[in-house]
Amino acid sequence: MDSSRKDHRKDIVLEHIVEAHVATASPVSSKMVAARMGGNVSSATIRNVMSELEHHGLIEQPHTSAGRIPTNEGYRRYVSMRTNKVRQRKKEAERLAREYTLRVETIKEIIEKTTFLISRELHNAGVMIWPGMDNVYLRHLELVKVRSEVILAVLVTMTNAVKNYLIKLDSGIAVSELEKVARYVNENYAASPIARISDSMRETLDGDAVSDETGKILRTAIKVFDDVSKESLSNDIYWEGIDNFMDEPEFSDISFIRGLFQVFSEKKRELADILTRDLSSGDIKVYVGEECGLEMMRGCSMVTCGYFFRGKTVGRMGVVGPTRMDYDRALRTVSCLSDLISAKLDEFDVER
Repeated sequence: MDSSRKDHRKDIVLEHIVEAHVATASPVSSKMVAARMGGNVSSATIRNVMSELEHHGLIEQPHTSAGRIPTNEGYRRYVSMRTNKVRQRKKEAERLAREYTLRVETIKEIIEKTTFLISRELHNAGVMIWPGMDNVYLRHLELVKVRSEVILAVLVTMTNAVKNYLIKLDSGIAVSELEKVARYVNENYAASPIARISDSMRETLDGDAVSDETGKILRTAIKVFDDVSKESLSNDIYWEGIDNFMDEPEFSDISFIRGLFQVFSEKKRELADILTRDLSSGDIKVYVGEECGLEMMRGCSMVTCGYFFRGKTVGRMGVVGPTRMDYDRALRTVSCLSDLISAKLDEFDVER
């Protein structure tokens, strides 16, 4: 083993000794360190490392105990390591933040940028879903007549995303009437969650003080937003970097690779279901192998995290890779990007 790897192992063992001693106030044995390291390193190997740490004055043996405790020099070394990690993570966050300082003004641009960054940073596949319908706010509505009974509804959302919907009305409508409907919606429902606009209009329509003209406007608008909700812009899923799977030795089986590509191209619904499984919590979640719930992803893991708007979880993003992925880096990167895109979303002014 080269010297850099040996030093890295010594640092890891020292970290476990310090953290175990802080937690228990008792001497720490090689067996305890081995358990904390997941049993991947033998107690004999750890005893040898502990002997080196003791030789360098970083740990000591109190009395006749079989365990070791950190010395003051050991604590100083531990604090230095943790400080360096914090500093490195801060630099990494600042570097990623610069990726969003360019002109990124729509949710689509944010999603494309984020999935690209996940793929580039982790050399796996980045995945992300649109905010759910309940969390998409209306900024502006335009209604365009296409044919006698067919109109085009153009919705601009809180994040400047533009969505187009062809709506078939029950009867023909004049352009002037469409303008009245759009004006009424924009004056009364801008900054409202799109999924709740129809219900709110129905409550208004059921009220006692609605004129015949307003009632006609409301009925047309309800039809528009009912159709929009049916088509729904929720759970659109984006990904980037699935070709990275080809570089992983675990995925040398062509049939397995074909199955993975099928998940991303033909089973978007199932993939979205995994991402939205814990949507309300917003916490980081890790699904290993069969925990993903798809046979075709048995050799994969997913690390996902919510992203937020106005403090509320509105969607999820994450990375798909082999079960052998670097989980520490994946957790760190996904968490950092979640914070960055949440801050970017909060820059949008829904009143504008």
